[in-house]
Amino acid sequence: MTPRQLQRVCGMNLAMTAKRTNSKVSAGADYDDQDFSGRDFSRADLSDCEFNNCIFTGTNFRAANLSRSRFEQCQFNNTESNTPADFSQATLRETQFVHCNLTVVDFVQASAYDICFEHCQLQGADLSTADFRLPFGNTTLTGLNISDCNLAYANLSNTFLVECRIIDSRLTETCLDYCDLTGANLQGCELSNISARGVTLLGVDLRGAAFNNINPREIDLRGARINYGQVAALLDPMGIIVDDDPA
Repeated sequence: MTPRQLQRVCGMNLAMTAKRTNSKVSAGADYDDQDFSGRDFSRADLSDCEFNNCIFTGTNFRAANLSRSRFEQCQFNNTESNTPADFSQATLRETQFVHCNLTVVDFVQASAYDICFEHCQLQGADLSTADFRLPFGNTTLTGLNISDCNLAYANLSNTFLVECRIIDSRLTETCLDYCDLTGANLQGCELSNISARGVTLLGVDLRGAAFNNINPREIDLRGARINYGQVAALLDPMGIIVDDDPA
């Protein structure tokens, strides 16, 4: 599926009332109904901001600091053209995205500990190699919170997501190659046709999730939590048929 097709599937049309602006954007400020399309905020300090109903089509946030900022009802891509925003190498610690269109947006190598996505469209978004970790003494904390989002065809490969929380979200055809999801909460997720080469799912919570190609012969699922109704889907890739009918 092409980026343009993904955007049409998304079908979102947020921030239609936003006004075009070239005004300066400063840390700690609030912005409502503004159109920042095509602006270059690379390496800018936009921490502790609040953006409501704003447009960021094709906006460059590369290596910018957006820590603790909140985006609500914002659009980061145009549904008709391939002009996504760029968050690559940005600092997104404790940043919140709520009801946003982030289709095919680039988060590659972003520093994003405790980032939060709620009710967002993230089809085809690239979060590969993003860093969701925070060193703390002799241990490492991980923070990624995703709920009620669409991550179909997204890329989460080569990420460290130990004990992260991704719930009630669609991950159809999502790439999880070499992703460490040890102890992660994936309750209620749609995980059909995922790419899972080298994925780690030790102790993962899959209760209520739908999946069709998680093969216990290839993936270590020790400590994983599932419902009784999911047993058949887990055994099917191994050729084992669950039959409750009496002989």
